Amino acid sequence: MFVREEWELFRTIDDLSHKAGVPRDKIASLVAKELMDNALDASESCEVGLLDDHAGFFVQDHGPGLDPAQVADLFSIKRPLKSTKLLRLPSRGALGNGLRVVAGAVLATGGKLRVSTRGLIMDLTPCSDGITSVEVIGNCGYDGTRVEVHLGPDSGPINDNTLQWAYGARIISRGQYYKGKSSPWWYTSRAFHELCLAAKDMTARDLVSQFEGCGSKVGTITSGFKGRQAADVTLEEAKVLLDKMRAESAPVKPNRLGYCKDEYLDDNLGHYAKEVGTFKLESDSEVAEIPYVIEAWTRLDEQAEIYIHVNRTPITGEVRIYHSKTELQLFGCGLRHEFDVGRRSLQVWLSIITPFMPITTDGKSPDLTYLLGGIVRTIKKSISRAKRNAPKGSAPRSQKEIVIEHIPEGIEQAGGGHRYSQRQLFYAIRPFLIAELNKEPNFDTFKGIITDYENEIGHDLPGMYRDDRGTLYHCHRQENIPLGTRMVEVYQPPEWTFNKVLYLEKEGFFQILQDEKWPERHDCALLTSKGYATRAARDLLDGLGDTKEEITFYCIHDADAAGTMIYQALQDATKARPARKAKVVNLGLEPEEGLAMGLEPERVVRKNEDSRRPVAEYVKQEWKEWLQTHRIELNAMTTPNFLKWLDDKMALSGQGKLIPPQAILTKELHDKVQETLKQTLTELILKENDLEGQVRIKYEELKPVLDKKAKRLVKDVTKDLEKKPTQSWRDPVKRVAVNLAEKSITE
Repeated sequence: MFVREEWELFRTIDDLSHKAGVPRDKIASLVAKELMDNALDASESCEVGLLDDHAGFFVQDHGPGLDPAQVADLFSIKRPLKSTKLLRLPSRGALGNGLRVVAGAVLATGGKLRVSTRGLIMDLTPCSDGITSVEVIGNCGYDGTRVEVHLGPDSGPINDNTLQWAYGARIISRGQYYKGKSSPWWYTSRAFHELCLAAKDMTARDLVSQFEGCGSKVGTITSGFKGRQAADVTLEEAKVLLDKMRAESAPVKPNRLGYCKDEYLDDNLGHYAKEVGTFKLESDSEVAEIPYVIEAWTRLDEQAEIYIHVNRTPITGEVRIYHSKTELQLFGCGLRHEFDVGRRSLQVWLSIITPFMPITTDGKSPDLTYLLGGIVRTIKKSISRAKRNAPKGSAPRSQKEIVIEHIPEGIEQAGGGHRYSQRQLFYAIRPFLIAELNKEPNFDTFKGIITDYENEIGHDLPGMYRDDRGTLYHCHRQENIPLGTRMVEVYQPPEWTFNKVLYLEKEGFFQILQDEKWPERHDCALLTSKGYATRAARDLLDGLGDTKEEITFYCIHDADAAGTMIYQALQDATKARPARKAKVVNLGLEPEEGLAMGLEPERVVRKNEDSRRPVAEYVKQEWKEWLQTHRIELNAMTTPNFLKWLDDKMALSGQGKLIPPQAILTKELHDKVQETLKQTLTELILKENDLEGQVRIKYEELKPVLDKKAKRLVKDVTKDLEKKPTQSWRDPVKRVAVNLAEKSITE
């Protein structure tokens, strides 16, 4: 058995590379960046540069300096993580590992380290036992702290490229900073409990007082925790505390986080755009809502480049950017995305400010998938502004670029504050397209652009509705409901009617299943949107998934490349929403299954031998290749075989018939008894009291009054409609009739 402690992973260059999350040749750059981050935390005025011997570099700030008695501990690798940054704030750093990386790099490469602060010059020697020794060698006459680093040959050459991350941190350090405290809305109870455990020397009261909105209410919030150490709080108690803290504080609006924008950045980096929003983190059915501010500066350039900063410091995780024809492709840190930007290459500076960035390595490599929509929207806005201001005579823009640029004014013109259709938006943007392209634009192309753009931003354009495309069938009620934007917005599912929803890519199977009473046998609603699930279909599933009833979603599709993507798109879209109470089950048809059933495959001819059909990620590689040239349709099954195949699939799922909880069954029994009693007794009482005869008598008595009132009806109805033009002429007539009838009975 071999045992190593965590700090020992900072002693060799290979272990340090893994721990820091960067390759060996980037260790020196990381050291300079970490020192610059610390310097900027201490002072707005900082310098970084190469030493005279060009074998090392320095970072210097003009802050209050370091306590000489603590320097050895700060630069030792054998120490626990000590950092105020465990408290979630939109500030630099995340783990408190920076100075350990500096000391580890010096130790691992056989380098040298000198720190000058508060009048003293000290040589530091990190040792293999994890402790750094300090020797005072003289006095210095400047304020702040200066750190000089020489690294050994294993770190690679030291030059201006070594300092690029540090330069980037200094450039992006401008703008306005967040002045508030950490918010309880930025934590799940598990994350807050981890913070409690790390607050070794604090009471629960001390910790809670450091949160936004909790200072004046700390006594009320921590009642029952008097004198308790934060580190002794259990997970269940942490949840109680967090709930109380949230009750006393409002979520922090994203705009409060600050920004980097200033004249220097605008003049030197390019055209500016900004996006604010929130993303959600889930744990144990709890949601933490994390605000963000994303800023982008873009300029047209000969080569595509991107520089990404999180909380005013460059990320160390690699994000690769490529420009191919009109597509900009981003890969790395969770990104695997491409979008249309036109024919010109771009240089993009991206700044993300957020109190918590999910990371994937100790080296703070961020998981940017949480912010994908905001990143794409900000970059696209910045690109549009860069191209609008490009010199005349530059390359013509694509239809997509023009449409996206004019979407805001198109919405304003098409809707004017009201709802609008997709075709109305097209006609509002059409003049801009004609003016720039000098030809009539195509509506189908326009629809595709809008759909792609909505996918990129993660939501529908506000106020726009689409025509119905698809159908929802309610079992037991025999209702076929057209599926469209407006229907989904007002849809209320019938209570305790079905516990399953089957999504079919082919609407033709609807009639077969309905004729066989298949939905009723399985308590299953049917849903189709003719191929890929429309946004309305996905929104409908999301709405059903958020009801109090547990509903399982199923999907069937052809065994072809497009069929697998239909399922993947449906599944991914559903998983994108928080607090999901439903799951998506892929029933097939899959290629291997179809062949085993003896179904005849079809050959698929590709228009271009070099092109590949996209296949869902869940498909194994061997079948991905098979699907490039083959397919099996659901229609290859006979109706009896299809019904048996589907029945067998449902039997394997184990859901069974819908049986509501005891309380629902009991209420239904009581309600039905009361309904039956009311109906039966009403019919009996009406018959015994000759209702029809009494109505005839009253009506004959009222006829003279009715004839007199009728002479004024045209005038009265006209006057009533002028007061309330949204009503029908029948409404005022009905009010007159009700008043006359009721008056005749009560008098």
